[in-house]
Amino acid sequence: MSRRRVRCPQCGRWYAWGATACPACHVGLELFSDPEPDPQPLAVFETADRFSLEIVVSLLESHGIRCQILGHDDAIHLGAGSAGFWRVLVAAADESLAQEILDAEIGPDAADS
Repeated sequence: MSRRRVRCPQCGRWYAWGATACPACHVGLELFSDPEPDPQPLAVFETADRFSLEIVVSLLESHGIRCQILGHDDAIHLGAGSAGFWRVLVAAADESLAQEILDAEIGPDAADS
């Protein structure tokens, strides 16, 4: 449930929900709901190789793109497949720039490995 609040368009003061006019300016108040939450981060790189993961993260962070790592590093490896698998996530707003950087630096096919 989002809390609603009202703001005076003239003086900028905030008032509790239910007020319809600013007591100071006598103008109608604007209704605002809480801001939308940030969109979910998007995956720009997936790998089973820890070394590749670290290269990609350091490359993106050197360009000012904050990364989040999602995955695991199994301590017990049964010999069936990789010991770990990771995804590099970035903010939705940074996704296209991150993809351009990865395509230019390591090639477009490397992001799918």
